[in-house]
Amino acid sequence: MKKGGTPDLLVVGGGVWGTWTALQARRLGASVQLIEEREPGHPQTTSGDHSRIIRHSHGEDTLLLGWAQRSLAAWKELGAQVGEEIFVNTGVAWFVSGTGVWEGSSELRMREVGVPCERLTVDEALRRWPAAAGDHVRYVLFEPTAGFLRAGDGVRAAARALHEEGGEIIRGRATPAADGTALDELGAPISAGATVWAAGPWLPTLFPALVGADAEASIVPTRRDAIYFDAPGMGLGEIPTWIDEGLAVWGIPDERGHGAKVGPEFDNGSFNPSEWPEAAHPGSIERARSCAVRFPRLSDAPIRESRACQHERTKSGHYVLDQHPDNPQVWLAGGGSGHGYKQGPAVGEMVARAALHRDPLVLPDRRFALHNRAGGPSSPMGDMGEPNS
Repeated sequence: MKKGGTPDLLVVGGGVWGTWTALQARRLGASVQLIEEREPGHPQTTSGDHSRIIRHSHGEDTLLLGWAQRSLAAWKELGAQVGEEIFVNTGVAWFVSGTGVWEGSSELRMREVGVPCERLTVDEALRRWPAAAGDHVRYVLFEPTAGFLRAGDGVRAAARALHEEGGEIIRGRATPAADGTALDELGAPISAGATVWAAGPWLPTLFPALVGADAEASIVPTRRDAIYFDAPGMGLGEIPTWIDEGLAVWGIPDERGHGAKVGPEFDNGSFNPSEWPEAAHPGSIERARSCAVRFPRLSDAPIRESRACQHERTKSGHYVLDQHPDNPQVWLAGGGSGHGYKQGPAVGEMVARAALHRDPLVLPDRRFALHNRAGGPSSPMGDMGEPNS
């Protein structure tokens, strides 16, 4: 494709979904332009933090379990292609201190499709990971082939692959016309065969009637923070990536000197992506400290770094992946709801195929639709936590 030419596909937004959509479209043989205001993998974006969990567990949701499998393979392939370790295989340990219904369903579905998992007693888990504590834990469900992704690095790697494979990345902004097609910063139409809007927290502003606050498929940028602790004995090889739905918290081992990451499932109100805070909210730090019941060394460990983070949340936790109602050549992709990063490759392939009419995936229900959303499990991530305004 010549620079400035009319691409088969225009993608607006260079986060993990937009970049992977552009890359998957290019691999389908399409000419592609990707527009991003900053740069793919920028630290002040939803996809730009140091790390994100990748897990197979999705309760009863076999669709997203399958997407997680496909995405993990794609992340590994991308890492090999660019010569970087994007996926880090720490395993994911679910400390079951709640009802265990969601984890039990996850275990059943993983075993049905042959995804490795182990059910450990509390004593077995504590022998493996001495830094942990077993208070109120019923058992531990361990996914040995899961772990975490180096998030910002992963998006940057996908963008480099897109460039090397012939895609075009343009720094700039776009806004939608009435029919969803893109306009440049001067208001002139941007010609493209099809357009995908993967603009993360800006989607509700760009398309208020479709995903704004009063829409059925509303997307709300919500603040959830991450705190990195200088905690001994909580590095790679010493603890797994871990999740405790009963405590509403998750964590990732210290790697590359960032600190042991703790993410409370605790909403700190709405998030304005144009005014990114420099550090985590005090409420998030307090919640993270309370996780010392699971990892006691967090109780007095110094904070090495903290980050304000955002989720683009839908009411159900299910994504928005659908055509614009006034233009079948325009697609919206958003509402990752805090669990969408890992599935960037699968989401990108699904959206690219649909937008380009290249053997599109037939979905089993309308969970991702803009209107008449229905089907799918109640939440693909377990308990999303209670909002706090």
